[in-house]
Amino acid sequence: NAYNVWKAGSPEQIERWLKPALRGELHDAYAVTEIDAGSDPSRITTRAVRIGAGKWLLNGEKWFVTFGSVAKVIVVMAMAEEGGQLLPTLFAVPADAPGVEIIADVPFTHNYPHGHPSMKFTDVELTDSDILGGLGNGEDLQRLWFTEERLGIAARCIGAMQRLIEESVDWAINREQGGARLIDHQGVSFPLADSAADAAAGRLLGLEVARLTDAGADPKLVHGKASMAKLFCSEAAGRCADRAVQIFGGRGYMRTTAAERFWRELRVDRIWEGTSEIQRLVVARSLERRGVKSMLT
Repeated sequence: NAYNVWKAGSPEQIERWLKPALRGELHDAYAVTEIDAGSDPSRITTRAVRIGAGKWLLNGEKWFVTFGSVAKVIVVMAMAEEGGQLLPTLFAVPADAPGVEIIADVPFTHNYPHGHPSMKFTDVELTDSDILGGLGNGEDLQRLWFTEERLGIAARCIGAMQRLIEESVDWAINREQGGARLIDHQGVSFPLADSAADAAAGRLLGLEVARLTDAGADPKLVHGKASMAKLFCSEAAGRCADRAVQIFGGRGYMRTTAAERFWRELRVDRIWEGTSEIQRLVVARSLERRGVKSMLT
């Protein structure tokens, strides 16, 4: 779940955590959000304090820790106190370490196999070997994580739109009202066309960001474009799901239909890993700093 931040791990961390995760032998989790630090990570209050040579004491509380209930290791964003400064740093925290606990695991609107619990870290003893990617590098590593996660959300939304359109078109072709197929009514065919345009545009944007990632393009440019892909695809998928529910009518509101399930499941994609509003801020800053041409071509 922490994705590409592990490539900054030490050989020991890769052997201990990454390789078993890739083999499906364990889950990891990524803990950054706090009660007062969601879209604004600068407000993070989780602290790591040195207690001796090479030793740290971690204290704080994290919300929405996806896979936190089953993870064997939690990648925690904390502010490390060093030389009078607060340095954003990632720590690989063993889930069974003394002081690590789940304090809440509430249900959410969407379905998810392992939830998003809140976790508390109380005087958790760590060492320098638990620092992931170096002291003070947490923010840069987190940007890489957000880039990949946001692109993944865009891809999920693209797939969801395709499924919704397939279901809606099949229904509209085979369902008759007023002596004609639903698809022959403009009130149905026009929304289907809008959804198709949304899905096709989102797919091309997502593929472009993936191509740039594979080509090793400027990480900050890719970060901006990944935010643009998440913004467009998540909002387009929401529109597509709403149209599908409307096309199916009463059936679209039944829990037994894909339209209802996707309508409910897709809502979170405009919230997690940065709200749509945050994506707009990222895109606007990228237009200013990277240039219009770089962002649009």
